[in-house]
Amino acid sequence: MIFMLIFSIIGVVSLQYFALNFSIQGLNRAILFTPIELMYKSVLAYGEKPQFIREDFENLIMTYYSHVLPRYAKQYEVDFYYYNSEDESMCLIDTCDGVEITIDCKLNVTYNYHRVMYYEMKESHNG
Repeated sequence: MIFMLIFSIIGVVSLQYFALNFSIQGLNRAILFTPIELMYKSVLAYGEKPQFIREDFENLIMTYYSHVLPRYAKQYEVDFYYYNSEDESMCLIDTCDGVEITIDCKLNVTYNYHRVMYYEMKESHNG
């Protein structure tokens, strides 16, 4: 009788661990592999250096995350912080060359998922 109780507890804990692991892996895939095309659609070639357009960037990212994140987390929050990549100061205008995206998801009573992603416009020289 005691073995049935122990095995049922082990089964429930294993099932909960599997569900948590499934959610974490799904969130990692959704966030880390965010399509780069979303970033390109919100870039404006402004003067010498391309920059993100705040409103377009946030709309595109939030549309993507609102379709993907609810599969793995019931509650989530996405925050944007824009900055200048040269001196890392806060950017207060509508076009910025750096953005920090903070994603917080509540997966269950004991575990919260937290991820911070940075995107910057950098100059590259090809050949």
